[in-house]
Amino acid sequence: MSINLEAQHILVLEDSASRRTIVLDGPQYTLGRHSNNDIQMFSRQASRYHATLLRKFNTKLNTNVFWIIDGDLDGHKSQNGVFVNGEKCLVKELKDGDLINFGCNVTASYHDANSNKSISITDLNYERKHNHQNDSRNEEILNKSTLILPESLITNIRHDDKTFHDISYLDVVTSLPNHLLFLEYLNIALSNAERDEHTVGLVLFQLSHWAKLVNQVGTALSDLILNQIGQKLKSSLRNGDIVARWRGEEFMVLLPQVHDQENLERISTRLFQVLTASFVLQGQSVNLPLLYSIALYPENGNNADALIKAAYSNLHSPRLVTAAPVAPLQVDLPNLPPVSSEKWERLAKMEKRIEQALHHGELDLYYQPQVNLKSGQVEVMEALIRWKHPKHGILAPQQFLPWSEQTEMIVPLTRWILKTACLQCQAWHQQGFTTLVMSVNLSDKQFYHPQLLPLIQEVLSQTGLASSFLELEMTEATMLQNLEFADNLILSLYHQGIRVSLDNFGKGITSLRYLEKFPLNQFKIDKSLVINLIEHPENTAMVEALIHLGQSFKIQAVAEGVERQEQINILTSLNCFTMQGYYFSKPLNAVDASQFLVNY
Repeated sequence: MSINLEAQHILVLEDSASRRTIVLDGPQYTLGRHSNNDIQMFSRQASRYHATLLRKFNTKLNTNVFWIIDGDLDGHKSQNGVFVNGEKCLVKELKDGDLINFGCNVTASYHDANSNKSISITDLNYERKHNHQNDSRNEEILNKSTLILPESLITNIRHDDKTFHDISYLDVVTSLPNHLLFLEYLNIALSNAERDEHTVGLVLFQLSHWAKLVNQVGTALSDLILNQIGQKLKSSLRNGDIVARWRGEEFMVLLPQVHDQENLERISTRLFQVLTASFVLQGQSVNLPLLYSIALYPENGNNADALIKAAYSNLHSPRLVTAAPVAPLQVDLPNLPPVSSEKWERLAKMEKRIEQALHHGELDLYYQPQVNLKSGQVEVMEALIRWKHPKHGILAPQQFLPWSEQTEMIVPLTRWILKTACLQCQAWHQQGFTTLVMSVNLSDKQFYHPQLLPLIQEVLSQTGLASSFLELEMTEATMLQNLEFADNLILSLYHQGIRVSLDNFGKGITSLRYLEKFPLNQFKIDKSLVINLIEHPENTAMVEALIHLGQSFKIQAVAEGVERQEQINILTSLNCFTMQGYYFSKPLNAVDASQFLVNY
């Protein structure tokens, strides 16, 4: 049968007893094994009070939304956790189509009728039950409407007040869903696809010669590789897609909704390219041979087992391999030194600590002005990250970034830096500094990360900052690591209107010949040349040559490290008027930087 559920919210819950479709009409619901819950879970593995659904009004969307909370509102957490789209969470706003697992054999899917106006419910005997009891628990649960199965279908369920420990549903190396949790999500996706008559896609990735790689680099480093691959996949997927560590050297991706075979092939090819692009590990570039295959519901099978078998049968298909060939005989991995257990533990702790710092607001951006003496304006603010550590005080980036960039926190950390900087630039524009540009430094790992461009586009879209007001700054040494990649990336940034600045220019002997190759907006004359202008007059000729080169290629030259009036006199005599350094200001927090703009 078909039910129209205008402006309502639906929870489809599956446990060991049945599948229930629940209309969420009330402001709050408790879920758990205990019979006192508004929605009872029939599983010995569920906690007594496992989760809470809370309705809130979203002012941006001008509509009600539901949030799911791990445990109850008194702060008691469930035993096994709550996973939304494969990610463990304590509190999360639900979106239409979200897949929920409760860390056991209870799964659910959430549907917002505002997004999906017609929900078809087939093969379900149900009755509408109104909850009008007036007990002392909570008067807010009155008038809830629930579609429930007849009691006759659930009489064989054992009710036991003891909370059972469940086996792990997360992979210990990557923290991604393991194959058990993935199968739960796959079965829910297939059930929804059968009901709504849409397609589901699977993508299987397999690392070649994995045993050889482990023997070559050791288990600690191979685990780090697996972690990076998993996080690359996760950061490349859409909301609602799920990636799991399927087994040893394999990852499985679930796409609950794809249009057709062509759409699935396009997505899988993009993911393959992300994984086969070289990434930096222990300071060296790593390329790994990889195979992948796809399976589509219902064309390749109408159940989970059939789809998984289809994916494996296609794994060595010549069509797939020749579409993106890999080296079959050699793992292109440098002879990296083994990672000690102490360093591995330190990396794991740093990853966790950076995650906590982001969550607790311990990170901050400081801003150093770049001034133009000719116009008398502050043209650029350079964003510099700081860590307000509760024990060690304010930490400079060199004290924690080199470690954090060896973990997969590089993506959320880069996202936070870009978003915070762009929002601050927008705030200054609103205060009247409408031409101000925000400059953000990129390290080697950030520059070569495959998700950099999508991340930038995401942040610009979210913050509303025009691309012409964002400047990305990297060093010459960074670009020289892979000239072809750097050329393509800088061209992409240029075509999107994003400014590019080259830092530490003049420090290396190969600097000059790349001015013509890359579409740069500016370069910064290395401070070692500027600082020694007075004590070592021979540097003047070098600085003058760099300024003239910039003028020839229409690239602005910026002198960094300016600390004395004598340096300013020499630079202006050489027709360099854009400068940065402690003479004008040290890096300032957002409040002090705002005051500097007002006073300058």
